[in-house]
Amino acid sequence: MSLPIETFLERIGITSPYSIWIAKGELQQVYALINPNGMNPPKTMQGKPIEVIQDEGRSVVQFTYSQDYRVILLIDGVVDFDEIELEMLFDFLHKGYSEYSDETGRAKLARIVDSIRYTTASLDLEDVFSNILTHTLDVITNADYGTLWLLDETRGKIICKASEGYRFEEIQQMEFDLGEGPVGYAFEVGNPVLITDPRGLEYEKVKRISLENRRRWGRRVEDITNIRSVITYPIGVDGRIECVMYLGQINSEQLLTERDLWLLQIFTTQVGIAIRNAKQFANIRELNEKLVQRDAIHATLTELSVRNMGTEKMIDELSKMAGQPLVFADLLINEMIPTSANLPLGVSFKELLAKIKLEGIAKTIILSTSGDIVLYPIRSGSVVLGCLISTSPQKLERIGELAIEQGSVLLALERVQKQNVLAYYYKTQRELFEELLHATNPDVLNKKMEELGIRNMDGFSVAMLQVTGCSDPQELEAHIFRLIAELRSTAGGLIQTIFGWQNKVILVVGVTAKSQLPLIEKKLGDMIFQRTKADSDYVLHGGIGSLVHEVSQIEQSYREAEIALTNPLEGQRNHQLVRYIDIGISRLFTSRNTEEVSKFLTDIFNPLREADRSDGTLEQTLLAYFASNRSAGEAANQLHIHINTLYQRLKKIEETLDLSLKNTDDALQLQLACYLRQRA
Repeated sequence: MSLPIETFLERIGITSPYSIWIAKGELQQVYALINPNGMNPPKTMQGKPIEVIQDEGRSVVQFTYSQDYRVILLIDGVVDFDEIELEMLFDFLHKGYSEYSDETGRAKLARIVDSIRYTTASLDLEDVFSNILTHTLDVITNADYGTLWLLDETRGKIICKASEGYRFEEIQQMEFDLGEGPVGYAFEVGNPVLITDPRGLEYEKVKRISLENRRRWGRRVEDITNIRSVITYPIGVDGRIECVMYLGQINSEQLLTERDLWLLQIFTTQVGIAIRNAKQFANIRELNEKLVQRDAIHATLTELSVRNMGTEKMIDELSKMAGQPLVFADLLINEMIPTSANLPLGVSFKELLAKIKLEGIAKTIILSTSGDIVLYPIRSGSVVLGCLISTSPQKLERIGELAIEQGSVLLALERVQKQNVLAYYYKTQRELFEELLHATNPDVLNKKMEELGIRNMDGFSVAMLQVTGCSDPQELEAHIFRLIAELRSTAGGLIQTIFGWQNKVILVVGVTAKSQLPLIEKKLGDMIFQRTKADSDYVLHGGIGSLVHEVSQIEQSYREAEIALTNPLEGQRNHQLVRYIDIGISRLFTSRNTEEVSKFLTDIFNPLREADRSDGTLEQTLLAYFASNRSAGEAANQLHIHINTLYQRLKKIEETLDLSLKNTDDALQLQLACYLRQRA
């Protein structure tokens, strides 16, 4: 090169000693390309592409081709170049820059290939993130530090997953919103951002960073204006922005450039593939771990179930697996497991059941406003069997969730088995009760009393509750069990024996004084009234027989309870417990002869309606007459008619029905019809 440049200088009239120096790379140290006279090296300077200065009797001409490549022509003495000569020199020396650019480009590409190989070598997602930054900074040498940001979709925040060249513990505390700062902006628009003049107004949008993030990031880089140049580069996987790379230049002399963006484009294409592979591997590994954990949990709990270790042992094992204490509330028989456990303060079994039913099919229910009481319902189909209760402020980890998920299935199976055992027990109790009702031998009677748990008392009474409005057999059985559990807990001291059969609950009450009977009557009445609410999923009816004083008379009280329950004239009245002693003559009209009662009423009142062909005047007259105890004057006043009009109507009634009010049998028949008409 020396001969052509020397000839060129001579042609433009320069014969003074000269030298040519080159500054390239990041350090920008100069070294001689041509220096036959041993001249001292010049200093590089920032400036225009072509810069001419006079320095200590020497002319210094600097040609800047890029930030990392400059050529300096040093000539003794003062030399004046015109514009054309300088441009010719700039073009003449460009060949060296082209060779350098090709050489460094090949080196960059080789470095990118190596970096891609190292980055894609790992299937561990955290390693991939760390490798991305390490090798990015190896490729983009002008960047002083880099961070990698991912979107946490559950919280809608952008968080830092890796940092290289800056304190990760500080940046890790930061969280960006979409559109906030260069990182949030790149996530939002999906395009790279290159900032070489942070003070420029065109970057006002990407400079917006919350005060909290500035404080967390530290004074050194708390504001984008403290950074000389920035690149934020979104990395996509399958058409979706997976993460954003942030590169910052603070100390290095060279600004980040469009060339760096081009290099990142080559590099990040393969990085996206590495992230996708690592994520898929992580998902497969997580799924495999879950399957292994699920299998281990299932094996442990199944072994407990097969060995019939009981619910308490299963709850204890579940507590260990979940890493926090758990208790179980049985909502069929209103019991806690373990028995030493208590319900959450201020909550009853009934309220717990109502809360779970209100939440529908939810797998997790927060019971307290503070969130430290969590319910995990146990169901069999639509039937709520009970619930696991956690009172720990700590959130369950994934292994705990798996344990409860698996345990819930086996707990449901175990409680259904318990339900079947209980149903069989009640069936046995019913058979024993039937044998007691028909026992005539005193020895047999005493034996059945002992088997049923009935003690000698001063008085006995049988009550019967009936559930209607529930078509699901399993749900119906659950209602029966819950009614029995509630009665045992609130009136257990008076109950001698109790069992469920089909849609009924039968209980024998034993008292030491007649004054105790109203206590159980009130309890039963309250239960019936509570089930008449609009939100109740079934209706409850009840009847109770009279008080008897001998065990052999229990059958009598049982039959009376049955009549009180099934009597069509009393059973639905006011949603109250029907007492046999209160129904009077209605006891003659049970559900067995309802059709006969209906026919009797039709025979009396239909002819009257046809006779007056109006709005039931004769029927109203007859009802008022007997309601006033056959007082003509009182009946006339009640109907607001003259007494003679009343007599005329009564005469027409007698003629229509071919009966006489003076005849005792006829009068009784009409009075009974009016009584039944009012009660029906």
